[in-house]
Amino acid sequence: MIKVFRGTDKIERLNSPVLALGNFDGIHLGHQTILKTAMERARDIGGLPVAFTFDPHPVKVLAPEKYLPLITPIEKKIKLMEELGLYAVICAEFNLDFANLHPRSFVKDILVDKIGIKEVVVGFNYSFGKGREGGIAFLKNMGEEYGFGLHVVEPVEVGGAVVSSSKVREAIWAGSVDLASTLLGRPYGMEGIVVPGMKRGKKLGFPTANIETKGELFPKSGVYASIVTLNGKRYKAVANVGKHPTFPEDPFSVEAHIFDFDSDIYGEQVEILFIDRIRDEMAFQTPDALSEQIRRDAVKAKEILG
Repeated sequence: MIKVFRGTDKIERLNSPVLALGNFDGIHLGHQTILKTAMERARDIGGLPVAFTFDPHPVKVLAPEKYLPLITPIEKKIKLMEELGLYAVICAEFNLDFANLHPRSFVKDILVDKIGIKEVVVGFNYSFGKGREGGIAFLKNMGEEYGFGLHVVEPVEVGGAVVSSSKVREAIWAGSVDLASTLLGRPYGMEGIVVPGMKRGKKLGFPTANIETKGELFPKSGVYASIVTLNGKRYKAVANVGKHPTFPEDPFSVEAHIFDFDSDIYGEQVEILFIDRIRDEMAFQTPDALSEQIRRDAVKAKEILG
């Protein structure tokens, strides 16, 4: 199990740590390359691969007026890092005091003195510290001064464009979940607890699992071919994100009709993985017309999911 240090005051000095530095929101293909490079370097020197990230995201502290929904909430981020095989993750509490820390103090007091780093791995555009004064050139100079190595990972491109958290968000907002999956190296998903809904689906012959999620980034409203994970098992499904325009009084919801499934799962933790977008939400004149459309959506979803 991955070790998690929440806050820099909880850090233990580690054995020859190779530290990957970054926000890592999404753990997309570019982030994975940075983290895997840290793992490779750790193997080469007999050290430990460690990720250093921040919670909350710096933008939420420095520019709270900006709308920046996280692709991966912190617990999901840690889970993905564990699946990659990292030894530990340090979640530094990002606040105004931390933001005002001079880059030299960050490197010397935290990275060198507390963690005892042997090597640092960063992305090609990494910068940090007050006024973003700490960049790659600064890290290189500090490494020469304090005796740690620096490895800069070149950008990862998909379709001629550099993979970034911003591009992943844009794809999800646009409903292009297939593109988001390509950039992430896995389907985009939202986790949550199954809660009672309006029970519209059951009345229409297509009962749904409604999830109450702490996730911040919702795909564009519409209908999606999906996979629902429950207790380690994966089930094919058709999911709806939105407000049910046929029933305008209904609240915004994320729900999935799981194929060939008839169990009570209220209170269970599930994840809906969005595989491909089928259509926009639309209003129907009658419940029967909506029911027929859901049937067609289910057929389409099954074709997509194979």
